[in-house]
Amino acid sequence: MRFTKALNKLYNYPKYMDFVVVPSITGAKTLSYLPLLNYTDRRSDNIEDLLELAKDNEYQIRALNFEYDSFITDDTVTMRVSIEDKTSEELFAQDVKSRCRNKVRNAFKKFNFSMQYGNRSQDIEDFYTIFSSTMYKHGTPLLDKKIFYNLVEEFGENIIFFNLYDGHEVIATMCILLDEEIAWYPWGGVRSEYNSKLAGYQIYWETLKYICDNTQSKIFDFGRSSYGGSTYKFKSQFGANPVKIDIHSSQEIDIYARYSLASDIWKKLPKKMVDFIGPKLCKYLVDL
Repeated sequence: MRFTKALNKLYNYPKYMDFVVVPSITGAKTLSYLPLLNYTDRRSDNIEDLLELAKDNEYQIRALNFEYDSFITDDTVTMRVSIEDKTSEELFAQDVKSRCRNKVRNAFKKFNFSMQYGNRSQDIEDFYTIFSSTMYKHGTPLLDKKIFYNLVEEFGENIIFFNLYDGHEVIATMCILLDEEIAWYPWGGVRSEYNSKLAGYQIYWETLKYICDNTQSKIFDFGRSSYGGSTYKFKSQFGANPVKIDIHSSQEIDIYARYSLASDIWKKLPKKMVDFIGPKLCKYLVDL
């Protein structure tokens, strides 16, 4: 996969069939299918080959479970909306919730923000400004900026950085990957002081509108959320519905619960420190 190639240009992970071998700081090794990525192209009913390859090893595999419908609070899900054969006007009228439509209209009416998109160096730099602050806010190690330049080399025109500006200052961002029929949103964020100014509503809608009207994508994937959480509720306003992400692991653990304490500590460290340590630490993490 192109993401794995971009990652390996930086970290040079060993490969084992369809897996990469992720080292840990302690020396242990884990077979990971698409490490550091909250996305998967595998279904839970079609991973037997991966499980067979991984047996007798430490491993982690994410898979989409389309049959799961008994959602409970904090289930790990990805949020998806169908945009097949729809214009943005139809999507706005039929799928986007009425309250959200009003928020979007108010964003354009009240605030004079401007959008730019592309994958030039400046687009990446402005994206990374917001992305680094967002990761720090959530207590998550920061991916190395070089990965995004590597992704541009791998994806070409199929990776787009959408940046929203207040004058010349970037205030919100979304990175979109176009992967066959899916437009996928893995990374981004909004400056917290602009939440009340509806910047999140504006960039989400402008990005969704662009993808709907200018690509052949059939699904817009808003990325990972916790079922019932704040990001889940925000994304659902745009017509997105949950798809369960199963995490198959050799260890019966809740990986996100395990990272919870580390996240709380990370938030308390100086930003300059975590911005320096985070990109180096990511090499040794199976998940973010």
